[in-house]
Amino acid sequence: MRLRGAASMRGLADSRAEQVGFTRLFHNSRVRVEEILATAAARTAVAAAGRHVLLIEDTSEINYQAKAGRKRGLGRVGNGRDIGLFVHPALALDAEDGTVLGLAGATIWQRRSAKRPDYQEQPIETKESYRWLATIADARPGLARSPLVTAIADREADIFELLARLPDARTHVLVRATHNRALGDGGRLFTSLGAQPEAGRITLELPARRQRAARTAHLAVRFVATTLRQPRRGADARDPRTVSVNAVEVSELDPPSRKDAVVWRLLTTHRVASLADALHIVELYRRRWAIEQLFRTLKSQAIDIEASLIEDAGALERLAAAAMVAATMVMQLVHARGEAGWNLPAARTFSPSQIIVLHALTRRLQGKTAKQKNHHPPDSLAWAAWSIARLGGWKGYASERPPGPITFARGLERFTAIAEGYALAQLTSE
Repeated sequence: MRLRGAASMRGLADSRAEQVGFTRLFHNSRVRVEEILATAAARTAVAAAGRHVLLIEDTSEINYQAKAGRKRGLGRVGNGRDIGLFVHPALALDAEDGTVLGLAGATIWQRRSAKRPDYQEQPIETKESYRWLATIADARPGLARSPLVTAIADREADIFELLARLPDARTHVLVRATHNRALGDGGRLFTSLGAQPEAGRITLELPARRQRAARTAHLAVRFVATTLRQPRRGADARDPRTVSVNAVEVSELDPPSRKDAVVWRLLTTHRVASLADALHIVELYRRRWAIEQLFRTLKSQAIDIEASLIEDAGALERLAAAAMVAATMVMQLVHARGEAGWNLPAARTFSPSQIIVLHALTRRLQGKTAKQKNHHPPDSLAWAAWSIARLGGWKGYASERPPGPITFARGLERFTAIAEGYALAQLTSE
């Protein structure tokens, strides 16, 4: 299933009839979220075969409070007042070069009740936090042809059960620690890490974020092999009393303020026996930024899912699944728009029939001069991205600003309509 660039019905469709058609599609109970995600995961599995795959997971809320009067049946989001739903994707990346392989799975849910007073004592299967385990566990079988999988998550995934249950012969975890956990030797994690000698220093360029200017950060690197003790509160007898992990810490040496200091404490089942190993873990964790880009694409002008006029909660869940697939496609095209996409096949993102359409479009979209030609290797993802960007309004000149998410989203919108027309014509001619 392919979704066009914008998630509002006016952006999805070219006519009133199409608006009605898309609305009916997402309201059709036979269109299941699981099928939308399974189709995307199957394509991702093909792209991921033979690769070390990073499964980046995180949660984002889709807030529909601005249109509360037109929505039915939605639960509450993070502040407990606004209505909406949550999405928790597992985005697959190539560990070697960071390219986006596709969407490997996702959990979509609505919050219907507040936490129980005995929440901490409940089995993890009854908690929302179970999504951190379940999403990866559900995605893993589809990646059977990938020799190694590393699940990567931020501090909210610092869950003992995840560290105890998720790793297996081909699955590693990498999680940023938030809890100063008790250790098997009676000590504490943060104290133990801080007591280690510096293994080396690194310099990282930190991008600007909300209330933080971009800057160059100098950080000390430490690491230690340790054993985490099972928390006493809510301990599950099915889990071991301790789990062995490697911990890596990078801490800023001269931050602008204590509040703004960069301190990452990373827990992993990967081997860390040297400074090179520790730096490799830091670089893998930095790949997590890709999922932030996915959420920006999903909720920015590129997709703008929160602008949807669909009213029914079930239909909005189906829309969310399709929109995550579309946002992932946009990311793939952005990352592959230049030489980085020369060695990536267009088949990673597009079906054989769509590639036929791309060949026809490329001939039409190219200009007469060399500067207006698609100079990328035919059938590469960079070659496909060139045509999609042209459909989105990019002029095709190398001197022009490279196309971004909004341009690719617009191009995908037009391309989907053209490809659908081609498919209908083929059916009619049979």
